[in-house]
Amino acid sequence: MDSLIALAWPVRLLVVATFVFTSVAVFTALAFALQRRLAHRRIFAVPRQPGQHRRELNNALVFLALLSLAATAFLGAGWVDWSGAGWASGLTTFFLCWFGFDVYYYLLHRAMHTRGLIRFHREHHLSHVTTPLSAFSTSVLECLGWLVGYALVPLGMTAAGLPVHATGFVVYMLYNFLGNVLGHVDCEVVPAFGRERRHSWTAHPILFHALHHARYTGHYSFCATFMDRTLGSEWSDWPELHARVLAGRPLTSLKQRGGS
Repeated sequence: MDSLIALAWPVRLLVVATFVFTSVAVFTALAFALQRRLAHRRIFAVPRQPGQHRRELNNALVFLALLSLAATAFLGAGWVDWSGAGWASGLTTFFLCWFGFDVYYYLLHRAMHTRGLIRFHREHHLSHVTTPLSAFSTSVLECLGWLVGYALVPLGMTAAGLPVHATGFVVYMLYNFLGNVLGHVDCEVVPAFGRERRHSWTAHPILFHALHHARYTGHYSFCATFMDRTLGSEWSDWPELHARVLAGRPLTSLKQRGGS
């Protein structure tokens, strides 16, 4: 990380932007291929809105450009101690980023559904049936909320005197990008064991978030259910609907509930 920080600002921006855009582009291409491969596990047999892909792509390009600029400035500010070394530091960094971002995102997401802030989140919810491009399709203000979440744990670790492991953080960011993109495919990737309560605490199936886009409430978590489960915003019928989708019977309405 020191060598990256030492680069001149324009060169650092080029390196960061290349990492951000390339990784997301690769993950998005893989997600679209997976969506075609698992067409028999389609979640919603509901048509998408005309022009959805173009709108999402435009929003995603703005999001990733802002992320690249913010990350470049953040690295140059010298606010984070990147001297963490060894596997224990790497695992600690990854786990704290995973846990901290999931908690932060849940709180941000619930706030975005309040009357005062919903207008800034509505852009993301224009995608009722999601695609891999939906992942980064947000308003500029919501994007800024994500950027704060990315920086929060490294800043908190440094303030607590805990050095951040650079590789552990980069691996987490790749996990975050991949989880966000895969979390918006319109097919179920996660097999049956994913709906078991003991497994879904830390990683929920794709349908879990798809129901949030369809129903507009509940399921505010990023990649795990522990916040929704703890704070009572988990829909009780999602395991039944997950089984239905895995059986090759997609949901035929955004309002469909378990038992129907």
